[in-house]
Amino acid sequence: MNGVHNVQDFGAVGDGVLKNTQMIQGAIDQCAQSGGGIVFFPPGVYVSGTIYLRDNICLDIAPGAVLMASPDREDYNADDFCPQNRACLEEHVSGAHLLVALEVKNVTIRGGGRIDGRREAFMNKTWAEFPIVFELPEWRPAQMLFFCECANVTIEDVELYNAPYWTCFLHGCDDVAIHGLRIWNDQRTHNGDGIDIDCCRRVTVSDCNIDSGDDCITLRANCEPLKDQSRVCEHVVVTNCALRTTRCNAIRVGVGGGAIRDCLFNNIVVRNSRTGVCVIGQYLDQAQAEIRNIMFDNIILDTQRMLVISSNICGPQDEPSRMISDISFNHVSGRGCHTSLIQGNTDSHIQDIAFLNARFEYYGGADIPADDAERKKATGETSFVKTTAAAVLIKNARDIEFKNVKVTWGKDVDGPWEKALDIFNVKNLVLDQFVERHA
Repeated sequence: MNGVHNVQDFGAVGDGVLKNTQMIQGAIDQCAQSGGGIVFFPPGVYVSGTIYLRDNICLDIAPGAVLMASPDREDYNADDFCPQNRACLEEHVSGAHLLVALEVKNVTIRGGGRIDGRREAFMNKTWAEFPIVFELPEWRPAQMLFFCECANVTIEDVELYNAPYWTCFLHGCDDVAIHGLRIWNDQRTHNGDGIDIDCCRRVTVSDCNIDSGDDCITLRANCEPLKDQSRVCEHVVVTNCALRTTRCNAIRVGVGGGAIRDCLFNNIVVRNSRTGVCVIGQYLDQAQAEIRNIMFDNIILDTQRMLVISSNICGPQDEPSRMISDISFNHVSGRGCHTSLIQGNTDSHIQDIAFLNARFEYYGGADIPADDAERKKATGETSFVKTTAAAVLIKNARDIEFKNVKVTWGKDVDGPWEKALDIFNVKNLVLDQFVERHA
């Protein structure tokens, strides 16, 4: 590092009113021209539109300092500012970002301060008929932090708050270290993801506390927008994190037409969430991902649905699917009130799924179909069920192993659980020290 560039020396004012986009960008550019260094934000609230990181730049946001998003469209980048960028009109999302790192190397964000996407400036009114989500705005920015085809990225010890869309998006990046983030988005925020890791290699995520309105952490395989379309998502480690999302998945692996492989999640607590772990090859009509060798160790789940491993969601069952294989869960314990799923298409391209030393407890059961015909329809015909009378539904799969696994449930008057497993078209199911027990 060659020096410290204080944004106030470039005219920035942390009064929460003045727009500081040009001043902050001037500090970054001057720092880059001198060979790199630290761009320092002292305590204060610095309103800004899009700012661009350069090579060898460290944004040091001090405790008490807030980089605050502008509420005005004209302060952000154009949707087509780079060929890799995408807008999503059906989600009322532009291609605008607060912070952009495009094809740069050796960049860091740190300091103990906060980056605030000012979600309430774009959507803050709930639907009267559906109050758990905000009404979609006419316009909102896209990912608050956008890192695209970068190398040697560090994000540590900062707060990421109030994103109006995904919070932190890494697309096609190598050698990324994320540590000690506190991410909070209102649970009513549409698409309020925490950290999205797409086609990235050699990534570590550790010691993060994420409370988000959509998926907390995702691994994705959408290489289509990238200049280098050979990229895959691989060698990602997520550890020592606490996650919460009441409307979506704490951990999601899938989406995109590429590959996700050789990744590890361990020492993770999921609390008060809809779904704990979702491994999904295809979402609706999007491209299918190939997913293999994903390990989940030492996980605690407090959810509605603990686990989903599925070829697709809400798609045709007879459509050929890419492989989902070698998925293991070791020392996983949890509570849930909806059926867990291992569910392939009719081609049975879900295989080699192992549960070792696991404990699953089921409660509730109000959504279990009471009528036998409705149960058969749910388990035999539809591609994605809410819940059945079984704790785990396994369908169109092979080489499934449960070893030293206990499944327990209570006797609820409004919808009792009846059995641990419902099995359809499954080859090579191994039950070793498998215990099902009524509470």
